[in-house]
Amino acid sequence: MCGIFGISAKLEGTESKKIKLITSDLRELAKISEKRGSDTFGFVLKFNSKNFLYKINQEPSKAIYRKDLKKFLEQSINNTQKSNITLIGQTRLVTNGSKFSITNNQPLHVNNIIGVHNGIFVNFTEPRIGFFDDSKKNGQERTKTRNYESILEKSDSLRFYENLSNFAKGKSFLNNYLKLLSNTSGSYSLSYILKNSENVFLSSNCGSLYYYYDKKNNFFTFASEKNILAHYIKNSLIIREMNFSYDQNNLYQCLNSTIVYNSKKNYIEVINHNSHNSDYVSEKDLSLEKVNSLTITNYEDDEKRLTNLRRCTKCILPSTYPYIKFNNDGVCNFCTNYKKQIFFGEERLNQVLSKFRSKNGQPDCLVGLSGGRDSSYGLHLLKTKYNMNPVAYTYDWGLTTDISRINQTKICGKLGIEHIIRSANIEKKRSFVRENIFAWLKRPHLGMLPIVQAGDKSFIDYGRILSKELNIKLAIHCTGHQLEQREFFLGFLGVNQKLSNNQSMYSYGFLNKIKTFFLYGFQFFLNPSYFNSAFFDNLNGFFASFVRKDDFLHLYNYEKWNENKITTILNDEYNWAKDISYGKNQWRMGDGQTAFNNFVYYAIAGFSEYDNFRSNQIREGMISRNEALILSKEDNKIKYDTLKIFSETVGFNLDYVLSKVSCIPKIY
Repeated sequence: MCGIFGISAKLEGTESKKIKLITSDLRELAKISEKRGSDTFGFVLKFNSKNFLYKINQEPSKAIYRKDLKKFLEQSINNTQKSNITLIGQTRLVTNGSKFSITNNQPLHVNNIIGVHNGIFVNFTEPRIGFFDDSKKNGQERTKTRNYESILEKSDSLRFYENLSNFAKGKSFLNNYLKLLSNTSGSYSLSYILKNSENVFLSSNCGSLYYYYDKKNNFFTFASEKNILAHYIKNSLIIREMNFSYDQNNLYQCLNSTIVYNSKKNYIEVINHNSHNSDYVSEKDLSLEKVNSLTITNYEDDEKRLTNLRRCTKCILPSTYPYIKFNNDGVCNFCTNYKKQIFFGEERLNQVLSKFRSKNGQPDCLVGLSGGRDSSYGLHLLKTKYNMNPVAYTYDWGLTTDISRINQTKICGKLGIEHIIRSANIEKKRSFVRENIFAWLKRPHLGMLPIVQAGDKSFIDYGRILSKELNIKLAIHCTGHQLEQREFFLGFLGVNQKLSNNQSMYSYGFLNKIKTFFLYGFQFFLNPSYFNSAFFDNLNGFFASFVRKDDFLHLYNYEKWNENKITTILNDEYNWAKDISYGKNQWRMGDGQTAFNNFVYYAIAGFSEYDNFRSNQIREGMISRNEALILSKEDNKIKYDTLKIFSETVGFNLDYVLSKVSCIPKIY
């Protein structure tokens, strides 16, 4: 179970001295408590009546040495000569409630309460539920999608503190609190503070809570185990600085009782749960009504920096975008150098297609079909508008989604189009993705993130292979619109490739191809974990993208892209299935790994593919900057259900991986 701990003391000396004392004792308690739980780490520090809350999804033994934690303490502690400090912390073992949700991680912050909990409140625990929605609405078949527990699914601990914040309001706080405890089922050891009070509360019905109180020296501390507490006391720098001796007679177990310690007045009150009365010394100091006490949190600082991230005044690209520069008007170089896409047009497309168009209904073109929006609409155009006789092909590399398959079936079935599927060794491909992710996590580098999807590049090769097998001279990919170009993929690697008309990787400059190859190789040298069973598959992905000749026709170099028109036709004529879990923007919904990559980019750099997509829409005159800001905010919401499906498909613990990503230093 979790380890909870705390200290309350009066410190004297300079700011640097106090930081040294608190840091030393915090590390001591966290390291010795980690054996009870190592999933997450957090603490609340009350310093001269101000509350400072820090928590992170990282092992405590690593978190306590983070630079941002050191900075957090420096910002929290001032140079007041005499200072009251209270610290409550936890090393968490997750039992329920996603650890990736910052609201579930402890200490928990609910209205006027900040607290920790060890144990399980059975009557505040809800089971995880999964189901398929195959109901119909207005006579139309609804999209079938699995509904996993939300990222905001609350832990039993959070539910308890929410109940406490509502149930215990009013003048009889302690009576109401004890009544709530008596109505709980399960085991608990907990500690909390009220933001506007100097009281520290401890309660336990199982005895996994020990405290030490030295009245003479105004010192109070607690931990989950007797040996943990004794070890801390013997190694405490604060106690050494205060120069008093450890008295074992002052060490007690909290069992079927509530302890109230007032750090300001230095008194302790012990309330036996089996024989309590309603007259408490501390009652007059308590209130849940006042919630205006200052509380500063480390995760809110991240959100503030993200909100204040400098962005182009014309598009929405931020200052973290590779090779971005701003002029005196705040407009970025990508906007000033941008040229609107000049489409080759329908007439020119017809001229090309007429050279291959069959007169007897025999197949005359091979079309890549992912089941996403662009390829589905492209197949529709080629068959109905341009009178071509396509054969569709799909490369299933292990991350083709169920909804993509449904859309492939609907389109091909209604249009009477043959659909050829080539499948990789699915289990092997998925293991490659898993190995690439964990190799990347060992030395995170945004320029290497595309390696996660390197395995899908055989899609390009199969276009060439099937063209020869079927003796079809024309192969078409439903790509080519400038909206999709993303300079930052190679930009983070160190390559400044200027793009136009979303050109294929094969058409990149020769020197940039060589530079890309060597920069990838350098990252492999720095991180030998990339030399795994996926190595040759990754190498093939590079050659398929950059080296082997691209002789495909890219449909959206000719056809203008109209989102409303595309959506209307797909919905009305094919009952095209949307992936509800993916969000309102269905761009790239057919790629199983897209949600993961975009989560990483957004978490570390403060932007994703969507910001790039919306910025290109602005430059093309499709939407305004204000619209783009609103849309990208919606686009960038974490797609937890999609990520859950991805993790279960590939085979890794989602919360573990997302937590590792969230601990990577931000570049904004």
